[in-house]
This record gives sequence, C-alpha cells and structure tokens, in this order.
Amino acid sequence: MENINSSVNNPTENNDIDLDLTKNKQIENLTSLISEVNDLRKDLKDTKGEVNQKIAYQLRCNEQAINSVNTSISGASFALKIFAIIVAISAIGLGIYITRQVRNVTNLTRQNRSIHEMHLKIRDEVKQLDENIKNNLNKLYQDLRKEETKALISRLEIVPKDIANLGQILASRDIPMEFFPKLKEAYKALPPQSESPEAGRYRTSYQLLFFQHFSASALFDEDLQNEMEMNYGVFMEASFENDIRKTSREFIAACATDGILNYREKIKKYFIALGKSRYAEYKELHRTIYETLSTKENRFNFYSILHSEEELGGIVVLYGQYILGDYKDAVGNTDSDKLVLKEIQEEAEPKGDTKR
Repeated sequence: MENINSSVNNPTENNDIDLDLTKNKQIENLTSLISEVNDLRKDLKDTKGEVNQKIAYQLRCNEQAINSVNTSISGASFALKIFAIIVAISAIGLGIYITRQVRNVTNLTRQNRSIHEMHLKIRDEVKQLDENIKNNLNKLYQDLRKEETKALISRLEIVPKDIANLGQILASRDIPMEFFPKLKEAYKALPPQSESPEAGRYRTSYQLLFFQHFSASALFDEDLQNEMEMNYGVFMEASFENDIRKTSREFIAACATDGILNYREKIKKYFIALGKSRYAEYKELHRTIYETLSTKENRFNFYSILHSEEELGGIVVLYGQYILGDYKDAVGNTDSDKLVLKEIQEEAEPKGDTKR
C-alpha cells in the first residue's frame, strides 16, 4: 500500500517508468524490425543469387540456341549456295542440251526439207521421163546420149590416151559446148607430139574432135590454134559434108564478129587448105559461108582477102559470082565497090571476050 501510495504520490517517477517501458518496446520493435529487414535482405540476396543463376543459365541457353541457330543458318546458307551452284550448272547443262536439241531439230527440219525437195524433183523427173517415154522418145534418147558423152569425156580426163578407143565414138555424135574445157584438159595432159608417133596420133584425134565440134573456140584458142592450123588438110579430109559446113560456118561467124580483116592470115590458111581438099568446089559449102558473112562489107572484105592469094583462084571466082549477083546493080555502091565489081566481072568473062 505504501508503495502504491508512494507511487501515486510520486507522479514523476511513474512517468519515467512508462517512458522506459515505451523505449524498451520501441527498441524491441526496432530490433525485431532490423531482424526482419536483415532477413528480408538475406532473402533478397538469396533471391538475387537465384535470379542471377537463372539469368546466367538462361543466357547460356540463349547463347546455345543462338549458336545452334547460327550453325543452322550457316549450314542452310552453305546448302543454299551448293544448291544454287547445282541449279546453275544444271541450268547451263539444260541450256546446252536444249540448244543442241534445237540445232538437231533445225538440221533435221532442213534435211527433211531437202529430202522433200529432192523427192519432188525425182517425182518431176520421173513424170518427165514418163512423158518422154510416151511422147518424145527422141528427146529421151538425146538426153541419154548426152549423159553417155559426159561419161566418155570423164573417162578421157582420167586416161587421156584412151582417145584411141573413144575418138571414133565421140566423132559420131554431137558434143555440147559445155564439154570443151574438160576435153581440152584431157588433151593438155597428153605427152608432147615430138615424144613419139603414137603421141602425135593421140593429139591429132583430139584436134579432129575440136575441129568438128568446137571450131569457133578451138581455132582461136591460144593453146590449140597453132597445132591445128598445121593439120587443117587432115581434118577436112576426115570430115563429112555436114561436118565441114558446120565447122566452116562457125569459123567464119567467129571471124565476122570481130571484123573479117582482123583475121586475114587465119582465113588464108583455112581456105588454102580447103582449096586443096575434096571440098574445094563444094558449092553448097561456099554458099553457106557466103550467107554467114551476112553484110555487104564482110563479103567485099572477105573477097579481097581471098583475091590476094593466087592459090585460091577457083574459089575467088565463085565468091565473085555471088557478089556480082547480089550487088552489081545495088543502090549505094561506092566507087571502091564499083571498082571491085568491075574487076570481078572482067575476071569472070572468058578470055576470048576481052575484045568485045
């Protein structure tokens, strides 16, 4: 009681006690709070460590995933490059193959077209041959004969000396002008005439063919004319009437083309040989030659060439008669023409009539 009373009676002391109690509670609370804060801090630290570990683990996982992805991407890129190279090579190969196939198809198309055209040509030739067999046997025979002539001349190109066997065969047929170069080449392949008599006979056989079939070319050919002029007489004696007419006509026509007076010596040689041949008085031949001269100028010039050669007296008279008959009273005769006509007339008159 005393204590209670004393306490009651001493309020300051009571207040101190309450204050101490309050402080103790606050300290306890603070200590407890600090402890909790420390616990929280420790938990936070532990949690942070766990989080860091998880983050580190996650980062490692991410790095592995990224590395794996990079590796996959690198592999895919390499595979894509390889695939692109393969595709490119395949494309090149395919392009070459397609180009080759296109070329083959083009060539095949061209060949087919050529074969088609050839078949059409063969068809037309067969139809033409059938028509010739039915309606024109003579033309068919001429075509076959031309092919045979071509084969014979091809043989001479290979064996020029075979003219000994083929000369008579070729002499008995017409030889187109297109075969002249080949026949000439065969002739040029022969040995020189001076080598042996046999060589001379071979060359003469060729020359006879040239004279008979190609006089317009051979008698003016630099490689042939000199040797041929030496054998005019032989050729003329070996010629039939139709042959000598053809040869002479072609010879005179060739001379007239460039001017008769330009071939004065060549004409003399030809007609001197003709005057010594069995055709010297063959009037049909001379009429053919006269008509081939065609113009008045050619005929008068031709007469003057023959008149200058004494050996041609008989032939000169014959051509003089032709000229006199055509131009004696012709309008437009010059003084020179009249003088020639007078001379022709005087020479044509019998010697006993000179006093008339």
